[in-house]
Amino acid sequence: MDTEEKFVKCLNCGKEYTGNFCPDCGQKAKTKRLKLREILADLANSIIGGDNKFVNTLRDLCCRPGHLVREYLQGHRSKFYNPLQMLIWIVTIYAVLSFVIGNDPFGFAGVPADKIVPKGDTPEKAFVAFLGNTVNFISYNKLYYSVFLGITLIVPYRIAFRKQKISRPDGAELPLNYTEQFYTILYESCMEMLLATLILPFSLIKGSEAILNEINSYADFLFTLIVYKQLYCISWWKCIRRNVAVFFIWLVYVVVIAIAVFGLLYAIYTLIYGTKEMEINFQ
Repeated sequence: MDTEEKFVKCLNCGKEYTGNFCPDCGQKAKTKRLKLREILADLANSIIGGDNKFVNTLRDLCCRPGHLVREYLQGHRSKFYNPLQMLIWIVTIYAVLSFVIGNDPFGFAGVPADKIVPKGDTPEKAFVAFLGNTVNFISYNKLYYSVFLGITLIVPYRIAFRKQKISRPDGAELPLNYTEQFYTILYESCMEMLLATLILPFSLIKGSEAILNEINSYADFLFTLIVYKQLYCISWWKCIRRNVAVFFIWLVYVVVIAIAVFGLLYAIYTLIYGTKEMEINFQ
């Protein structure tokens, strides 16, 4: 016996239709009232991406990070979270866990009180304090620090690995562009933050913080080597040489940028206050 199809009116756009999803806006036909159970279900679904994206990304970050990066750059986007999205989730989990256990040995959850620069009683001191607090905020917030560091490392990595290429789906072999370099660096940050989250509970052991910080620091360099070795399928020795080159290029790059920025700030300051005023304020 044929059953008559029932029309449903979309609560989002008002279109009448049959089926489980609105053909215009894609909203589900059955839209329940908000309850705690629905909120928790939506949260869990957003974490796993509805199709195990979170699990796939987490598994490959632990087992095959360089291959994960290459597959993502080759276009396998439906399987994995993008690195910024993944980093946000891991940083959030770390912040919640550090709050629960009452300890943040890696300094990722906020700026320590003794690192906050007072504003001072003059405009120029307030400006210097603003710059100092901005630097501290970026340094002690893992998400912003990772993004900022990733931006400064794009050019050094592009220069050091300019001869290395990965295969594209169309058969072409091309070096990574600037955005792809940035995403690769962010995936490295995900690995570092994931390790910090996993070893965070051990910080409750008295006297363990120094050891944990050493582990996290050395692991960061090891993660970098693993990612680029697997990404480009090169030898350990070649990967080490390239990353050492990245470090020295990055130092020169940062120094040049710092000189340019402080030179610009100095010029602006002298235009406003004059050179004599600056000499008096900074004595």
